[in-house]
Amino acid sequence: MTGSAAAVRRVSIGDRVLAYTEVAPAAPRANVLFLAWLGGSRLGWQPVVEALGDAYRALAPDHRDTGDSEAFADPYLLADLADDAAALLRAVDAAPAFVVGLSMGGMVAQHLALRHPDLVRGLVLVSTTPGGAGSTPATERGRAALFLPAEMDPQERARQALTLMTYEGFAAAHPEALDVAAANAARHPMSAESFKRQFRAIRAHDTTADLARLAVPSLVLHGERDDLIPLPNAQRLAVGIPGAELRVYPATGHMPHLERPVQFLRDLRGFLEAQVR
Repeated sequence: MTGSAAAVRRVSIGDRVLAYTEVAPAAPRANVLFLAWLGGSRLGWQPVVEALGDAYRALAPDHRDTGDSEAFADPYLLADLADDAAALLRAVDAAPAFVVGLSMGGMVAQHLALRHPDLVRGLVLVSTTPGGAGSTPATERGRAALFLPAEMDPQERARQALTLMTYEGFAAAHPEALDVAAANAARHPMSAESFKRQFRAIRAHDTTADLARLAVPSLVLHGERDDLIPLPNAQRLAVGIPGAELRVYPATGHMPHLERPVQFLRDLRGFLEAQVR
């Protein structure tokens, strides 16, 4: 392996520094970039990165102003995060790449493919949306996950957010998942200001009119009972992106890579293998 779970790497893009993790075999079949969600860091993708790194060069960056990446105090758009990802791919010679993004990460992935089509070989859009006026809003339970008290301890916030984002009963059945989320939050606590910057960027997201330009193989994965980004949003993606395939996980919320890890990895590997063979 060229990387490990503990190793954080850093790369300069312009006048800033992005942190990322990389796991890969000696002869990877393709490059795969994983983009994190609102309030998350690369650590949330780490189990998938480690698993996929047996055959692929798997990279997971921290977005600007999160995790171990350099602090960033100015407002930005998701297009700016897409440009960061593009700069990373170029800087570490990992293009073209398959791009896997969950929630906000899936939104960034759309902008990346639209703004830098030469860098993107395929898209896996998980629990995400094209945004815009046609969006189906979060349920009351989903909104509660977003608006937990700002003064809450980061570890407790992570536990409560994951409980609300996953399908009812998941947290009680998998307390170890809450422990991991809390440990990740302890390592990478996010300030209220950083969270607000990400949230405002999400509010401005709308790729609806551009979906037909996403001319790469695309797989849309979504939980049937996603309270944060309800299923109709994924259906809009699948209809709008030419040739996109939609797979829906029953009795699953916003985090299918945690709630359905075996099936999620099988679907991800199957998609990648179909493109690289």
